Amino acid sequence: MQAVGRQLVIVEQQADARSMTTDARNGLAQDTLRQFGVLHARACGGSMLPAIAPGDRLTFRACAAADARPGQVVLVRYLGQLVSHRLVRQDGAQVLTHGDALSAPDLPIDAGDVLAVLVSQQRREQALHAGGRHWLRRQRAARWLIRRVDLVQRLFARLPHLASLTA
Repeated sequence: MQAVGRQLVIVEQQADARSMTTDARNGLAQDTLRQFGVLHARACGGSMLPAIAPGDRLTFRACAAADARPGQVVLVRYLGQLVSHRLVRQDGAQVLTHGDALSAPDLPIDAGDVLAVLVSQQRREQALHAGGRHWLRRQRAARWLIRRVDLVQRLFARLPHLASLTA
């Protein structure tokens, strides 16, 4: 019994350490944007497939919500994390974003939580178009499949390198 209790404490300490590391990274990223106006980051997660795949190198330029246009990919503070999702709509002081591969939009956030807009993207050695509404037909079709077909969602979640086939 005592060994199980010790393991639980160790697991909780590891989770706290990861949380502190994430908080430190988020703080550093926000400070970098404030001081220099530009942030270079590597994408993780699959919420923006096929437009942004895990491992893509992204460059963000600091901006206010009023400067971003619907269709652009923006970096926002969302539930204690930094998230890059597509801007859907601005309603005064509220902003609505949506991950391309997600079936539902995010919860509305304050316009002040918009930190930056995506200005360039690189996958492996290839520079990609950095957002906007002008996607190739195969990207639109892949996004539609990812959102609506459960098997495709699971496949892309397990094998994110397949996203390069849609680029």
